Amino acid sequence: MDLYKIISQLTEEEYLEIHANFLTNKAEKTADFLEIIRSNPEDPDKDFIKKHDISPSAFYVLKSRLNQRIETYLLNRLGDSNLHVMRRVLNVGDLMANNPREISVAALRRLEKELLKFDFPYGLMIVYKALQNLHAFDDKYIYFRSHYNEQVAYAVAMDKAVDLVIQFFRSYDNFYMGRKDKDYNDMIRTMEKIDNITSLYESNRLSLIKYIVHIFAKLFIEIPETIRCEVEDLETMFDKSFEILGEYKEDSFYSNLNILFNFYRFIHFENNGVWDKSKIYFEILDYKIEELMLNYHYSANTSLFLLRKFIYHKRTQTMDQLIRDIETYIDQIEIEPYRLNFFTTYHLFKAFSYFSVGNYKKVSRILYNLRNEVNIRKMVHLDLEIKLFHALAYVMLKEFDLANQLILSLQRQLRKDSMKIYEHAKVFIKILNVALGGRPRTRMKNLQNNIATWKELNKGRYELLSLLDLEEIFLQQEVVDA
Repeated sequence: MDLYKIISQLTEEEYLEIHANFLTNKAEKTADFLEIIRSNPEDPDKDFIKKHDISPSAFYVLKSRLNQRIETYLLNRLGDSNLHVMRRVLNVGDLMANNPREISVAALRRLEKELLKFDFPYGLMIVYKALQNLHAFDDKYIYFRSHYNEQVAYAVAMDKAVDLVIQFFRSYDNFYMGRKDKDYNDMIRTMEKIDNITSLYESNRLSLIKYIVHIFAKLFIEIPETIRCEVEDLETMFDKSFEILGEYKEDSFYSNLNILFNFYRFIHFENNGVWDKSKIYFEILDYKIEELMLNYHYSANTSLFLLRKFIYHKRTQTMDQLIRDIETYIDQIEIEPYRLNFFTTYHLFKAFSYFSVGNYKKVSRILYNLRNEVNIRKMVHLDLEIKLFHALAYVMLKEFDLANQLILSLQRQLRKDSMKIYEHAKVFIKILNVALGGRPRTRMKNLQNNIATWKELNKGRYELLSLLDLEEIFLQQEVVDA
């Protein structure tokens, strides 16, 4: 594990607890090393070795022990209200070996009821296998063997459903960045597969897995009428989801999904202009923005909340608050580039925010760093969007040479046959060229005509820079300048 990164991500309460434990156990040097890592994550090894004049081998041992203790702390911190049930499952072998058959059967039947309540197939597999073996020589053997086989099949279905959720969101990320038919079709096929699996079992877990994908699809993609599965009405899916979540409040599997469905609710109310309810969910989510960004790294694309946060502040005319949020805590969230969509959305969100308040220099720096930090050339749509945005920032800064260089590069890119679907991008470039060097007498008319064409063409799957209002950027500015 990345020890230094983990220590930097600990809450202040967690850090102080670990530090106090070291001091209590007379591990002053380890406590001091922890403190140095926390205060100087750039080069803690050098600082510690210099301060304590410690040999490399002794330092290696100390660092290894710190690593182990951090791992142990994180493991011990894991908690679950149903942990007592899991412990009983792990003790099934001991129960059978040390008790008469009748007592073992009675205890296992009681454990079976608890596990059925939690909808936990992996524990039930162990219990039914034990009951099958205890009834190996009577007529209940077939009964428990059948139940064991059912739970095995159910557990396999659960694993497959989770894999399909990940597959769906991998396809969505690729589609969002590239807008390719293949990725779109993969999403639809995955939805159909999930529906097929969930229709085989009466399971709250599988139902929620289905709703995670189906609600997201309803909110963020266009679902074809030819889809071979049942996509329920949004309100119906929300009602069923929150009913299940409410029924299992003490189960961590369900409770950890609350924020995800709150995110869906917020998007739904925003899309439908229900501003009073959208405000309630926005405040819940905004308070947990770091959790949204970091805890859904293998499933739903919760990074989209950032773009909706921008829209929300724009609509409510609270852009100053948005900039304060970015500079006080959003900038502190470390988004790793392994999930490219989260990474680029995070930086685009900041670029849109600074652009809206006229800090074009900051926008240019964000986009320049983004383009150099990750390779997005294969993600044609995203690559084009970022380049156009960067060119716009150069125009606003009156960096004529840099703007022209990027515009020429974009024009070469748009000449390819595969880029015919981006005719509106060519219109955007015309707008930039007029803004750069149009004749004063005709500039306003040319801007108006080209922006009108842009608005007409910039729709649907290949829409670019939808969060920017070119009339506000160029036409209002032209009136001010005149």
